[in-house]
Amino acid sequence: MNEGFPKNSPEEAPQEGTSQEDAFLIRHSKSVYETYAETEKSENPRAAFDPDSQVVPDLTEEGIKLAREKAEEFFDGLDPAKDKIFFVSSNEVRALQTANIYREVAEVRGFQIIKPEKSGSAWTGAGELSEQIGGGKIRTIENLSLNPKDTLVFNIFLPEKLLRPINWDNVDPEFRKKWEEAREIIRNNDRGSYGGNLHAHSEDLKKIFPEIETTKEMHKKQLRNLVRLMEWAEKKFDLKENRIKVIGFGHENYILQALDEYFHEKGINNCEAMGLTVEDGKAALSFRGKSAEVEFKNDKK
Repeated sequence: MNEGFPKNSPEEAPQEGTSQEDAFLIRHSKSVYETYAETEKSENPRAAFDPDSQVVPDLTEEGIKLAREKAEEFFDGLDPAKDKIFFVSSNEVRALQTANIYREVAEVRGFQIIKPEKSGSAWTGAGELSEQIGGGKIRTIENLSLNPKDTLVFNIFLPEKLLRPINWDNVDPEFRKKWEEAREIIRNNDRGSYGGNLHAHSEDLKKIFPEIETTKEMHKKQLRNLVRLMEWAEKKFDLKENRIKVIGFGHENYILQALDEYFHEKGINNCEAMGLTVEDGKAALSFRGKSAEVEFKNDKK
């Protein structure tokens, strides 16, 4: 059983760091989160997320512009004559749209894009969406997806300014009472962003809603899953020998703890990247010009 990730002090990464890593995790661009908004005002505000029934598109106009600008900057650090690209993504539209913008920029620049054997799976759904948005060249994977089972519980960390209308007529009064209790904790110390509130308050809100995953819990599970993804990619593609870069698009939720613990950073901006290289049971992470080596314990009990 994995025991977690001991921290090493971050060190300055090489200046050309973006071209050295085997993989990058990029947070999606600015979004309107329309799928969640539609659920909250529906006949079942607590419905589970359905990857095959999402509102398209989901990025704002500013988000589309930002993704294109950041993609141009990102690919300045790679070489189309040497580097091949394999795109993976969360199954949520905002991540898929962001990935597709990066894919378009990569293709214009002449990078070879490795097309996955299939674009979705039974775990992630969104296979048709990936075909629609990315032409089947972006693989949706479970390890980057969120798939919340209860939309209202999942969105409880929104800052007050971003709360949306909720159809409370179709919600159990006892649940609403607990929801308001949790929201009061947010109101008393609103960090101004979903990620800020999640990282600051997930442990307290878990006492009210035990189904909530804290950022520490997500860190142990999801970061380990990202490492497994990299190990799979290394076996399948021989990343270093073939100069293949795995570029993943996902969410801040599951790396907030890592950013705080390893880099002393409180969040990740839209379209910002964290670098990742895995070798011999160790992961080298890079973020904002700093690097940290993380050793994984895989002893089974």
